[in-house]
Amino acid sequence: MSDPLLRPGEFLRRTRLSAKALRLYAEQGLLLPDDVDPSSGYRGYAAGQVERARLIAALRRAGMPLARVRDVVDLDPPRRRAAVARWWAGVEADVRRRRVLVDALTAEPAEEEEHVYEVSLREVPEARVLTAERRLTVEELDGFIAGAADEIAAHLARSGAVVDGPLRVVYHGMVTEDGDGPVEVVQAFTGRVEPAGELRIRLQQAGREAVTCLSRGRAEFPGILGAYDAVGAWIDARGLERTGSPAEVYLGDRDVDPDTPHVEVAWPVA
Repeated sequence: MSDPLLRPGEFLRRTRLSAKALRLYAEQGLLLPDDVDPSSGYRGYAAGQVERARLIAALRRAGMPLARVRDVVDLDPPRRRAAVARWWAGVEADVRRRRVLVDALTAEPAEEEEHVYEVSLREVPEARVLTAERRLTVEELDGFIAGAADEIAAHLARSGAVVDGPLRVVYHGMVTEDGDGPVEVVQAFTGRVEPAGELRIRLQQAGREAVTCLSRGRAEFPGILGAYDAVGAWIDARGLERTGSPAEVYLGDRDVDPDTPHVEVAWPVA
């Protein structure tokens, strides 16, 4: 004979959830009653759901977003532990980035390091490019760029095409707590390539762009934000018109000396 179902009040006492949290988890499909009487609307919870409720509450107290909880809660224990560890590593990386930004925003003028950005104008040739584009959160940004770059490189190799220039990451909109891009990873190539999956081919028009180059050390966030400001100010001072979205042009891997040229900030102009 199966165990009797728990009434909502008893379930709340056992789980220490609030009625508001229980409603929210139900709305999100995370914690539904085990049974609902069609005539009376009576909700009953199985005793086995108590542990699930406590796990959801613990993940939420740790700060995990509900969308991520949904992906984690049904995993078996080893995979769940690994997923929580990956999520927390991302949280800590985000906190480090925020700490650096807050330090820059709160620094006294005498503490600020003066950066001089050398901005120049260059011609950009017409090129066929293979791209991957996505709207995403700050948390997803680094993973998307790395994954898209690998996918693009693999597809070009399978197609027998040749990479023709450095990788670009084009920011069609800012990626912040309030903005989701989109972000486009772009690789110029020569040869014959067909679209595949989310990868698309487009023609990059010839034109001009204002550009500055940063060493790996100076390209670390939030220092790179100063490069965007410098390029924008340079464009405005010369009465040029922005004709597209800014891009970060990667000249090599991150595993280089801090003084080695690493990334360019480029902005199309007319």
